[in-house]
Amino acid sequence: MTRIFAFRRNYASLPDGEQTNFYMKYTMKTQRRNLTLFLIPTMYPIAKGERNYISESYGKIHFNDINHFQIKRQVINGTIPRNRQVMSIMNKSLVPNIYGITIFEDKLLSPFHYSNRIFYRYRISPVGENTTIVNFRPKIQNTQLIRGFAIVDNATGRIIRYRFRGSYDLLNFEFIAYMGYDDKDISLIPKKCQSNISFNFMGNKIKSRVLTYFNRSTDIPDSINNLADSKLMDTLRADTLEPMEKEIYNDAYLQNHRKISVQENDSTYSGASISDSAASWQHESNTKSKFKKNKDRVLDAINDNMLNSIGTESSNASINLSPLLNPLYLSYSQSKGLAYKLKIKSKYNFNAQQQISFDPRFGYNFKIEQFYFNAPFRYTFNMKKNGWVELKWANGNRITDSGLLDKIKNENTDTTDLNNSVTNYFKDESVTLMGNISLFSNVNVSIGGVYHNREASNKKALRESGKTTSYRSFAPTLTFTVRPIANGPVFMSSYERCIKGFLGSNMEYEKIELDASYKRQMKRLQQYNMRIGGGFYTNRSTDYFVDFNNFRENFIPGGWDDDWSGEFQLLNSSWYNSSKYYVRANASYESPLLFISTVPAIGKYIETERLYISALLIEHTRPYFEIGYGFTNKYFSVGIFASMLNLSYNEFGCKFSFEMFRKW
Repeated sequence: MTRIFAFRRNYASLPDGEQTNFYMKYTMKTQRRNLTLFLIPTMYPIAKGERNYISESYGKIHFNDINHFQIKRQVINGTIPRNRQVMSIMNKSLVPNIYGITIFEDKLLSPFHYSNRIFYRYRISPVGENTTIVNFRPKIQNTQLIRGFAIVDNATGRIIRYRFRGSYDLLNFEFIAYMGYDDKDISLIPKKCQSNISFNFMGNKIKSRVLTYFNRSTDIPDSINNLADSKLMDTLRADTLEPMEKEIYNDAYLQNHRKISVQENDSTYSGASISDSAASWQHESNTKSKFKKNKDRVLDAINDNMLNSIGTESSNASINLSPLLNPLYLSYSQSKGLAYKLKIKSKYNFNAQQQISFDPRFGYNFKIEQFYFNAPFRYTFNMKKNGWVELKWANGNRITDSGLLDKIKNENTDTTDLNNSVTNYFKDESVTLMGNISLFSNVNVSIGGVYHNREASNKKALRESGKTTSYRSFAPTLTFTVRPIANGPVFMSSYERCIKGFLGSNMEYEKIELDASYKRQMKRLQQYNMRIGGGFYTNRSTDYFVDFNNFRENFIPGGWDDDWSGEFQLLNSSWYNSSKYYVRANASYESPLLFISTVPAIGKYIETERLYISALLIEHTRPYFEIGYGFTNKYFSVGIFASMLNLSYNEFGCKFSFEMFRKW
């Protein structure tokens, strides 16, 4: 085992920046299906029609590293309608990293990494003079752990062949991989890999087998992309088609000639090769009526836009849109209610140093019935120096202040109707122009300005009380960001000052904020997140707005896997805007194996567990604390939180979001 743990360090070459040719073949057998299959991302093409499908592709894989790679399909063939990709999560699990901490990027703890040995039991048996079989199984049942065996070379600890099985993200799987047998060609990329996958969800039962050959010798010109050519595939195929696979092609061929009699089919097909059948079937598909083609395009577009992420990518540009109708983008929390969000990410690279990007984010909060957007447009002129200019338009989060309502009540006890619950709410729309540059490798400076226009939700009540209904401000701002050591904490300080009368500003203020954050990725998928910060106003011309950048309510929160920001889950809305200063601290810890995951009956369904603790000190109140616990499984994420004022119980709440097919 010591030799196995040390093999990657002592012998193996990393595929960083490498490119290899591959041939992939997968078959899908639908044993049961119903209408819900139409609603599952990337499964629409096989939700109707035939029950058995085959797809073949040949192309290139470019490795950034062993866990991150891009797949380019150059030649394709198969019976899936319009050669669409199905169950795209299979592409993300194409290359097992058996020597790494995790086998597939952020999932499955490998039994052959030293730090994971505490989770597995091993049984070692010699199978010859030079090889040994190592059987492994998890000490506890968890979706991040696997079981199986490996054939190992005694002298070096090199894994020659391995097989493992497990369950993750609605899939039950078995992987079989054959590594290189030539000691002079030691690579982490397998020569051949087979995965057997079973998908069972809401009455749908689908079995799939994926067979991939790497390091193929035939090169295809880079100009060829997604070329449907069955005859060319015959020359590129790494092995012969099995009888079941030939039968799938035959059935597709016969289905497209269903008007011909059985005798004519037999005589027509009896002398044809499987490649001839595939070519004929493909030609028949290409000669469909214009109406049928347009209908297919419309159905594909509806499926893509409603349920799947929409994206396209070229050498210089890319764009990706999150699904328009997908429960994954619904979230709920006790304080913010139900929210739905939509994201677009797009970029265009002029060259290695220059890029433009547009990444708008939209959302709707059902609790307050308000639509939100945040649309940043950025031009990066020097990637090496992190030099960029960004223009951002947003309608922000609504601003509240209970002090305003109290003041109106005291001054206008008889004349003003205060039954409207939104008397103290202001809608905030902002435009920000910022520029950034790295002075040194670990020091960034940002300078620019931000314009706010805050309009009262209940203008009538404010007019009757003699209050201003619209507040405008333009403030120059300066921010320094310092990271003293690589992968260490990030320190930030910002200064913002609004000058009354400048560019229509009818208010003035001056504020300073300090912040430090640290995100530490540990071994075994553990992660620590810490954040501490504070801010204060040195001058304000009005008491109605306390609007800090790092301490504000967000009605369209990010997902559980988004960058951690240290949000308070149960904090009352008015507390964000009631103090001239704040001091906050937030910390969280997450691990795939913590508490519930160790319970045999339910632990095998838990993917990640999280602990939270947060503290806050503001003006006119006692110290506020939040503690919480959350977990993620293949269906949803849930967190439960309790808040305290000065160590006395205050409130209990929860946060919920869907997780199904998030990584598909």
